[in-house]
Amino acid sequence: VERMGVQTAVACAAGAAVAVGVYYYATTQSTNGMQIKLSASQRAKKKAKKQEEADDSKQRVNVFFGSQTGTAEEFSKIIAQDGKDAGLNVQVFDLERFDAAMFANSNSLFLVATYGEGEPTDNAKPFFEWLTTQADGDAFKGMRYAVFGLGNTQYEHYNSFGKDLDVKFSEFGASRFLELGLGNDDDDIRRDFEQWTSKLWTTLREQLGLEQSGEAWVKNGVEYHLKYTAFGSQAAAMAAGATPCSNTLETSNRIIDLPVTVNRELYQGGDRSCRHVELDLRGQTVTYETGDHVGIYGDNDSESVETLAKRCNVDLDEWFTLADENGESPFPCPCTVRDALTKYIDINGVPRKGLIAALSEFASDDKEKQQLVKLTHTEAHAEYHAYVVEASRNVLDLLHDFPSVNIPLANLLEMLPRLQPRYYSISSGSATTPESVHVTAIVVDKDLGDGRRFKGVCTNYLKDLTDGSLVRSFIRRTTFKLPADPSVPVIMIGAGTGFAPLRGMCIDLDTRRKGGATLGDNILFFGCRRQDEDFMYAGEMDGWVQAKTLKHLFLAFSRDPDSFTGKVYVQDKLNDNASKILTALDNGAFLYVCGATNMAREIKKTLIQNLVFLRGLKGGKAEEYMEKLFKDGRYHQDVWSS
Repeated sequence: VERMGVQTAVACAAGAAVAVGVYYYATTQSTNGMQIKLSASQRAKKKAKKQEEADDSKQRVNVFFGSQTGTAEEFSKIIAQDGKDAGLNVQVFDLERFDAAMFANSNSLFLVATYGEGEPTDNAKPFFEWLTTQADGDAFKGMRYAVFGLGNTQYEHYNSFGKDLDVKFSEFGASRFLELGLGNDDDDIRRDFEQWTSKLWTTLREQLGLEQSGEAWVKNGVEYHLKYTAFGSQAAAMAAGATPCSNTLETSNRIIDLPVTVNRELYQGGDRSCRHVELDLRGQTVTYETGDHVGIYGDNDSESVETLAKRCNVDLDEWFTLADENGESPFPCPCTVRDALTKYIDINGVPRKGLIAALSEFASDDKEKQQLVKLTHTEAHAEYHAYVVEASRNVLDLLHDFPSVNIPLANLLEMLPRLQPRYYSISSGSATTPESVHVTAIVVDKDLGDGRRFKGVCTNYLKDLTDGSLVRSFIRRTTFKLPADPSVPVIMIGAGTGFAPLRGMCIDLDTRRKGGATLGDNILFFGCRRQDEDFMYAGEMDGWVQAKTLKHLFLAFSRDPDSFTGKVYVQDKLNDNASKILTALDNGAFLYVCGATNMAREIKKTLIQNLVFLRGLKGGKAEEYMEKLFKDGRYHQDVWSS
């Protein structure tokens, strides 16, 4: 199942639709008293010296981001550009590379996404651990701060990381100069960001005496900070040497190439596709645990890559380096144009307003230029949302719709965001197949009705993989884990590919049974559309029932043509068996829910209703019962926004 967190999307600050391309400065990360060296300590010292020598006449503002899909990072860069236009000395920092001395007596902004069950993003975990275990008031003495959280109201713990930071800083004595901003990706996170930054600049102007910058990009033009250097041959590129990469994940040594050993179709009919892919861990030092996620970097499809290269009039086999003034590249360089557009650049995502501003500067037709300029205006947000966001347009669509735009590849590479990994709940059991990671993914391929199709980058990439193909991957730990004691009963509820991590659990439970362990009365609820089309892993489920690994299996088919009762969902089956489930929970059972957030919400609602009706828990007592399950580690969710 693909893990969809906050979507990669960028808006511009109110009244200032600006293009970005701002490089961020790295520093040395300090955690648990240990110094973690960056890949080039001399570069870090050079950057620190530049920061110390920054123009003292400019007010300093630090912007810190915690990002899982890249959105918080892009928002941070937009703020940095707006701040520079207003005469500020703005620096952007990845929270993974924080230093404890950075916060005292500072003006600091924190843009942080919430991941999973209210957790910080991967790059923010070291900072949050330091904040909650080692930091004291002195670290934040004199700090003036504001926090903007990125989340989705479909998730149980909406924006909890941003909320936690906002409260923690205040408890340490820091001064909040702007109320907490909450971006909701389930509605319109761009609008939320614009509204918050409008208040941000108003507040900063009052406190720091700034002048109104207006729509700075119109007056000053788009600023670019990366230098494109082309090489005549691969040999020349190799002779020039590799440039350091500013991307945290790329330099963390977590990414490994895993060979594909199995890639098969799971559906028996219909017009949809769901793939079962197995990745080989043999020979790797990395391990996984049942319930973990695998992050996968998919490739953009070759047709789109070739179309974009042709549109920019560049040779796909040209070698180049893209680097900032510190010599750092946003992705591994040198590389070919083909590799950059295939592996590193997001050419399928929603174009941000900064990119549209850049396209307008290269439009030779005045009418097209004005149309593009209008899309960047704050007051034209509805038009932007309808034309770009709701219509699922990408950069290729914009270049098609505005044929007079002739933007150089170098500019486009800087303006387009990095291609982000997609997260999938691992569908295998580590106790059973420790050297094989299984992925279960529905292929996203949607007809947009106007001759265009929207294809998910990673799922279509997975669909076309053959045995032996190498997949750029890494493992992400989760708390979605079976109880240590196999005799403790578990209740598993999953719909569609939400069954993925539950399958891994069932596999490991069956292995424990075969090893002589006594199992609890385990229950599985599974739902899909039709029994004859998308009832995946049906044989495995039947086998677990026959072997008594599962005490009960309840199936729900929402579009089964043979059904006389209409659409049946997993929450309906849960409601039918509520007494059995509540008894199991009363007796210590663990509850696991995986699927779309709206399904998870309905599951919780059904349980609460039955706690009221069958247990008489009224006046908020039912909600308290569910919250206690969560706090006791007996209620786990692995969900994504639909």
